[in-house]
Amino acid sequence: MRVEELVTVCDGTLYNSQKGSTLFDGVSIDSRSVSPGALFIAIKGEKNDGHDFISQAIESGAGSLLVQYDYPLINQIPGNVPYVAVKDSHQAMLTLAKNYRDSLDAEFTAITGSNGKTTTKELTYCLLSAVEEKSYRSPGNLNNLFGVPLSLFAVESDAKACILELGISTKNEMPQLAQLVNPDVVLFTNIGSSHLQYLTSKEDVAKAKLELVKNAKADVKVILNADDQVLVSEAKNIRESFITFGLDKDADFMIDSINQNTDGSTTVVIENNRFHLPLVGKHQVYNLLAAYAIVRTLGYSFFEVDTEKINLATAPMRGQMQKVNNFIIITDYYNANPESMKAGLEAFFNMPNENRRVLILGDMLELGKKETAYHQEVGEFLSDKKYDILITVGKLAKEIAKNCNQQAGSIVQYTDKNEATSDILNYLKPNDFIYMKASRGIGLENIYDVLQHQREDT
Repeated sequence: MRVEELVTVCDGTLYNSQKGSTLFDGVSIDSRSVSPGALFIAIKGEKNDGHDFISQAIESGAGSLLVQYDYPLINQIPGNVPYVAVKDSHQAMLTLAKNYRDSLDAEFTAITGSNGKTTTKELTYCLLSAVEEKSYRSPGNLNNLFGVPLSLFAVESDAKACILELGISTKNEMPQLAQLVNPDVVLFTNIGSSHLQYLTSKEDVAKAKLELVKNAKADVKVILNADDQVLVSEAKNIRESFITFGLDKDADFMIDSINQNTDGSTTVVIENNRFHLPLVGKHQVYNLLAAYAIVRTLGYSFFEVDTEKINLATAPMRGQMQKVNNFIIITDYYNANPESMKAGLEAFFNMPNENRRVLILGDMLELGKKETAYHQEVGEFLSDKKYDILITVGKLAKEIAKNCNQQAGSIVQYTDKNEATSDILNYLKPNDFIYMKASRGIGLENIYDVLQHQREDT
């Protein structure tokens, strides 16, 4: 887009008007990741103000800028680059993203829910790529009102099918995301106890997520997890018909068979199509089934595809089993709430393994007023499980230790990741079978790094 067009789209004022015909290719809000010729949007955030990094953005190659009128140094921006001023640069970014999205012919699928969004998105892309060459999925977990616009800017103009992940923390976010993405298909993975510091109950979470349907076009196709009673109940209040997937209740898309392999992978058969899923647990089978439902709902078939050869890769730290320094580790610490933690633990205990079982569990964050009770709930879940060592990291995770079976195994408690990383190797032995789970903010990846470096030293 030319900078002078940006002025029209965002209702702004152009500075360095002699360069209004300058083209920009790509958009960034981080001065460290600006590509040459890209538009840098300076956004005022809760912690940082992008206007403070304008010079760095220009040094990195930004070819044009989008700033706010209230920037005190608006007339002193260095370099000879065109820049557009607006009242609210974040709102202007949303407007620009919607303008680009509306110009695309691709079908858009939006994935939301409490657990499994990113994994479902990645698996959907793996399946979709096997039947549609011009497929796209949002990178990482760019799923909020800052990340989704960036995801949209990265869509190629000739894309045919786009998969985006949508996440919210508060009630007013989903309507904006729905209008921005304008999806053709939406899928809800499940409803759990996430973001309860902002949303007071599971029903409240479901209602907030379902704003995606209420604010989408009338003919949007809606796919639900039939086994999630809260989700189904709340959805029926706004719509009569849905496409469903599930393992326990009758649904439009169901599993033919599931076989757990000794290497931690799972062989899953859906509509006579065999898939090799390199992830552990029933909850991961849900993610694959959800992905399959999306691809089929989009109208694609696997009739001429050897589905067992599809590489079902997913984002790191989301349930992969790895061998590190003679340890066997399931790394599942990108995010956590009571439902996902119990699901991961259930999968861990169901896996055959004769070695010592070690649990490394950290705090689950953003659970609101009941955060202590939710950690106690996980401890009670462990009360009938057999393990050798339970290691907790964080203040809240101590509640897990207090409420589990104290006779099941040794218990080690750390205040934070720093304390754990300096001491944890004293409690681990070669061939330990380890499950690691916590919210990302606890930093269990630092513990994993310690184990990895230990491998390099031996």
